[in-house]
Amino acid sequence: MTESTIKQAKNVIGIDFGTTNTYVTVCPIGARNKFPLHLTGKNPAIDTGILYSDKPEADLSLFPMIGEKATITFGQADLKEIQTQGYRYRSEFKPDIERDQSARDCASDFFRALIRDAVANHTPLNAPENRVIIGAPAEANEAYRKTLAQIAKLSGLGEVEILDEPIGALLTELGSARIPLSDILEGYLVIDFGGGTCDFALLRRGGVVRSWGDMALGGRLFDDLFFRWFIDQNPKVLDEVRSLGREYFVRSYLCRNLKEEFSETIAKNPKASFRGEVGRFGKVFDLTREEFLSRAKNFALTQSFIDYYGKIGIPIAPKLTAKNIDLIDWFRAALSSGLKAADDIKAVTLSGGSSKWFFVKELCYEELKIDKLKILNTFNPFGAISEGLAILPAIQNEFETTIKKITADKPAFLANEIVKHVKASVNSCCNQIVDTILVELFDQKITPTIKSYAHKKFTLAQMETDITVQVQNYDSQLRSLIDRIFRKELEAVRVTAYLKLESWLGEYNLKTAQKEPSPVSSALVVNLDDETVASKLTELLSKTLAGVASALTTTLAATICGGTGLHLLAAGPVGLVMGAAGGLVLSGLGWRYGSDKLKGWAKNVPLPGYFLKLLASDRSIASLREDFGNKTGQKLSLLAGDFVERLTLALEAMIDTEIKNLGITNVF
Repeated sequence: MTESTIKQAKNVIGIDFGTTNTYVTVCPIGARNKFPLHLTGKNPAIDTGILYSDKPEADLSLFPMIGEKATITFGQADLKEIQTQGYRYRSEFKPDIERDQSARDCASDFFRALIRDAVANHTPLNAPENRVIIGAPAEANEAYRKTLAQIAKLSGLGEVEILDEPIGALLTELGSARIPLSDILEGYLVIDFGGGTCDFALLRRGGVVRSWGDMALGGRLFDDLFFRWFIDQNPKVLDEVRSLGREYFVRSYLCRNLKEEFSETIAKNPKASFRGEVGRFGKVFDLTREEFLSRAKNFALTQSFIDYYGKIGIPIAPKLTAKNIDLIDWFRAALSSGLKAADDIKAVTLSGGSSKWFFVKELCYEELKIDKLKILNTFNPFGAISEGLAILPAIQNEFETTIKKITADKPAFLANEIVKHVKASVNSCCNQIVDTILVELFDQKITPTIKSYAHKKFTLAQMETDITVQVQNYDSQLRSLIDRIFRKELEAVRVTAYLKLESWLGEYNLKTAQKEPSPVSSALVVNLDDETVASKLTELLSKTLAGVASALTTTLAATICGGTGLHLLAAGPVGLVMGAAGGLVLSGLGWRYGSDKLKGWAKNVPLPGYFLKLLASDRSIASLREDFGNKTGQKLSLLAGDFVERLTLALEAMIDTEIKNLGITNVF
């Protein structure tokens, strides 16, 4: 369809054209209220079979007949009626449309009849304003896709789009939001185990990276298994169904229904003993999981199966001519044959009716080694592909809207919900650490060291050396403090921030597979270890003491010059001799040699112990303590600010990743 036609479309028609069954889903353009097309009965499955009547007077409103009605009409007709009505029944023509004209004719007639019956059901599939999307096997070549599009156009569906069938399953998952987008983008395996074939497709960033499968392995083999099981319990029935010409009907329709009922029952209760009816032809008893597995591991085609496919000209796959075929191991081998060691599969979606078998999920878990919770059946395994195709425009619109909204809302969320909360928590953490350092280091170690000089001569250099030793001895306690408070508290901060992010993304129907911005934690601890070890604290303390030395130099000069308040410091011969000239000498030294040399000189001047009484007064200690705490707090605040920035950037990057991931539908 052209871009203008797509914009004018009213309904999206998603068609999963299957080998055994076809599913059609209709969805108003841009909406999610999809509904399956029912031609007959409660089941939306449309048998991909077509029944012709060669009678000239055949009712064209009925023939060719398709779907369940065709299968039942042909299956319930006896040989005489088949001849009288000129019935010809054909199925499983989908795989051959590229290379066989009769298969193309059947497909074209099937689509025409589908349009006709849908109109009778008040669903015009061929309305010009419809957007029709048909699924094709991922491994189908370009010639097959062109042929399918041509058949659809000639049949009256108009210009259709052909999309890989696994994309349909992917779209269904995108619509359910059960699997994080990042998982779907990184490595997403779609298994379509249907009635006719078993297909596997590995997707990344919305595109099929690799596809593989087995055209011979499908649910029809299990139909045949249950047909044999039925005949084994009802041996006299075979002659009857043959005389009536109803082997195909009993095997492919009634036993298929029996198989599905058994599968559903055992999935719910593995220990169940199942019983059921096969139309009016008989019953089965005591069907168990154990006996099913035994039969599935020792399978052989019935003669009925072989005769039917020989009659319609479809060759039997060579591997099916063997005896004692292990169907369970066949599926395992088919799955593993396309896997590579480098594949990083994050999630699996199972579609197709046969994917509901209990052994499918078990074998996926064994072979892929991923979380069982990441191996999911679609909500409707039968119609998942057609549903996904039908909601493509709605998903695209929703994702585009979400991208715009989440981009606009991001700054406010980060500022109000993350930065504000993280800053408050981190500041509280920093204050707790500073308070602990002041008590453990300053009060218990530095203050006693300063006061120990109260009655002896000393130099500031000596004091600084002793204090440095105390700081270095505190190193192990400091590291323990970092581990005890920062690692614990900041871990809680990070987890809380992540939970806020997860909750916020949930408002946009998004999930993130990344559980926490872990690099922030390790980077923070490294920074703290580097920046708050003893050497850094010593440097801080040295600067503080150097400032004290500078202040003392000024005080000495002022005192010698005759200042008041500290005149006792100038008592004695030195003060008398220096007098007023001493102050000028000190000032001159400062002018000549610079303040740094003057500070160095002051640090090495022997000071009497009673001078420390003033330096170590409660007021001086409190001032020094406050200054030390402020500088330590400032240092931690810088690191805390770095943590806040790193954490915020990490969370913002996670949001940006989800925004980027939302662009997945742009590749379709």
